[in-house]
Amino acid sequence: MKMKRIQTKITLTYLILAVVIIAAVGVISSLEIESLFEDRLIHQLEQQADIVHHFLANGEFTGERARAASIQHLASVLGARITLVAADGTVVADSDVPFEKLPALENHLLRPEVQDALSKTIGTNIRRSATVGRDFLYVAKQYKDSVPSPALTNVRFVRVSAHMEDMKENVNDIRWKIVWAGVITLTLIIGVSIFISQRISRPMVAIAENVEKIRLGDLERHIETTADDEIGHVARAVNELVDKLKADIVELKKLQRARSEFLGNVSHELRTPIFTLQGYLETLLNGAVDDPAVNRLFIEKASAHAARLNVLLNDLIDISRIESGEMKMSFRYFRINEFLEIVVNDFQQAAIQRRVGLQLSMKTGPEIEVFGDKERLRGVLSNLIDNAIKYNRDGGEVVVSTELQEGKVRIVVADTGAGIAEEHLTRIFERFYRIDKDRSREVGGTGLGLAIVKHIVEAHGSKVEVHSVVGKGTSFSFLLKT
Repeated sequence: MKMKRIQTKITLTYLILAVVIIAAVGVISSLEIESLFEDRLIHQLEQQADIVHHFLANGEFTGERARAASIQHLASVLGARITLVAADGTVVADSDVPFEKLPALENHLLRPEVQDALSKTIGTNIRRSATVGRDFLYVAKQYKDSVPSPALTNVRFVRVSAHMEDMKENVNDIRWKIVWAGVITLTLIIGVSIFISQRISRPMVAIAENVEKIRLGDLERHIETTADDEIGHVARAVNELVDKLKADIVELKKLQRARSEFLGNVSHELRTPIFTLQGYLETLLNGAVDDPAVNRLFIEKASAHAARLNVLLNDLIDISRIESGEMKMSFRYFRINEFLEIVVNDFQQAAIQRRVGLQLSMKTGPEIEVFGDKERLRGVLSNLIDNAIKYNRDGGEVVVSTELQEGKVRIVVADTGAGIAEEHLTRIFERFYRIDKDRSREVGGTGLGLAIVKHIVEAHGSKVEVHSVVGKGTSFSFLLKT
């Protein structure tokens, strides 16, 4: 049943496509043929108008009645209807109207073809004749400078018309031929599409059956194929997907372990400030709020833990947005010296409180600009400078410096702290990884800062480089495009 459904879909696709193409070709061809016939008929009637004018200019007639009779005779020879119209629109002769009834004819000056002929010499129009009750193609031609001839007296326009029945019959005949050609072509396409769909559907059904068994858990199944066409490529791709799926399952188990570890870390990081905050608040509620010796201290400690909790939640939101791709960057050029001066000045007070010297050493000119997201880079540098101050020694120093390097600007944040052992350097950018957990929590670290730094710097097409010597200090640096 599956093979039949696939075969039917393929056949129907070919059939619908063929019907659309054949119908489009038929309609376009029909319109073009009709337009061609119409253009040829217009050209023919234009030539006949010249013949009528020449005939009148060179003929000798004894009066208007004789001219009208000659026009009727000429019209029968040409197989067309001939009308002579004066400058004011009066019909002076018409091959289909007896001479006696000419005065009763409507003025032709406002007829579309006559109006066109007034401005363009030649005018055309297709409509049903009110006089004879048939569809006609009218071609009117204006002759301003007629040669002297009694037969051309009061004749400004020669209008020649032919009924459309013959042309329509010819066009309809061709249309039927196009329809029959389309039917024959469609029949052939149906036969070919059935044959092709069978060739395609059989191996596809075999692949589908194997994929279904794989979906049900049989990952040891392997699709055998020797074909070197698209079907063979599909079979081999499925085999490769199964192999990759096996590897992905192994990786997924690792990710599940990492996820469990991450959730454990998050819950632990949240639990500590929440429990501490709860303890202070319960103590206050149980009476300490009325004790002036401890109430302010407990409130300050509760506020500090609430602030730490807020920082942790903000970092969690940032890392989640970064890793999901929801954090959008706004890149533009800005002057790096001015930017660093502002960022460093923001941390001067914190450095003084920690008894750490904070200096700015720039080897880039004031006009140098870098390309990046200014606000995200502010977060990167704030994190690095904050860490350099917090994890420094008393009387230590933090130096933020810049230098040009191969057409880029390298930004360095160096400290004189305890340094980082080599075994930790490859892991410090992992989420919640801490070298000294007690020290990190004491200074308010969330364990997410360097992970955020890494992602933002990499989004700028760069990489954070770390150099550290235990007991001497650490430097973090990265490059920005100029």
